[in-house]
Amino acid sequence: MIRLHQIIAILLIFSSCNSDGERKETTENDNWYKGPIIDMHMHAESDNTLPPEKLALCLPLSNLVPHFDPKEEFGKVWDSTLKNPRCKTPIYSSTTFEDYSLRIQDQLNKLNVTPVVSGSQSILEEWSTKFGDKIIPSIEFNLERDSISVDSLKAIINTHDIKVFGEISNQYAGIAPNDPRMDSYYAMAEALNIPIAIHLGTGAPGSPYLFSPKYVAAYSNPLLLEEVLKKYPRLRISVMHYGEPFIDEMITMMYHYPQIYVDLGGIQWAYPSDYFYEFHLKKLISAGFGKRIMFGSDTFIWPELLEKSIEIINNAEFLTTEQKADIFYNNAARFLRLKK
Repeated sequence: MIRLHQIIAILLIFSSCNSDGERKETTENDNWYKGPIIDMHMHAESDNTLPPEKLALCLPLSNLVPHFDPKEEFGKVWDSTLKNPRCKTPIYSSTTFEDYSLRIQDQLNKLNVTPVVSGSQSILEEWSTKFGDKIIPSIEFNLERDSISVDSLKAIINTHDIKVFGEISNQYAGIAPNDPRMDSYYAMAEALNIPIAIHLGTGAPGSPYLFSPKYVAAYSNPLLLEEVLKKYPRLRISVMHYGEPFIDEMITMMYHYPQIYVDLGGIQWAYPSDYFYEFHLKKLISAGFGKRIMFGSDTFIWPELLEKSIEIINNAEFLTTEQKADIFYNNAARFLRLKK
């Protein structure tokens, strides 16, 4: 399966220039976590999924297009923004897998990260050859895009030692998480004892006008998982993007269904840090769920998103060193049932 360049725009939109142009550089402090990290949310790219020209990314994403008049064509505005960045230090995408993989390798080594890498079977094979046991393979899935039966998917998982079933990105196809067509896939994951990672949360601003006309924002609501968890009580679920912006709904689901974990999945760089800290991360922590929040960078064509994502969590002054260790490593290790 080949991820279209339109999907590049999807996560693209997750990072834009803020009103001041760029984030200030930060310095490490005594509360800076420096141990091993598990990234629950990285996308596997290849020569077929990288854009043919360099695209520029500025952080955070929410103000990438600060205002829009619908007399214009939204796609042209996005294209112009990515090619003409307004911040002083944008991140540029790679155009070849060789350059991209070198940059990824540098990030993984420097930051001591083991990523859960989501991609198609063919791309995961390419990554396994390149990175070996330094990655945790996760098979991506979309009901509308992927014509693959339950039995075929089961064979792939068993044959290729796939550790996670996800990212399940049905939301972009207008398919709710409790759609009955997913029942047999959920049953398979429960029977195989393999965790699933499902996209519930913010997509690209304007994505219904770009490449995902069927995207439904309301399907981010974690309450839609209740029926699934009643049918499959032994299913382990990682809610990618933590069902943002449905924080209260996410909290009540974590309260009633203690097997649910969440990953931060790029939302930390989608919005200004003050907003992310105050209304998202701090609220999940204050509700008492610090043991089920997992780090996720949502890194794709810009490898340095990994380092930026780590920096944002480390800069959260309200987090203790123990809480950071849980988010960066302990919670994911428990969720994945990694051997010590």
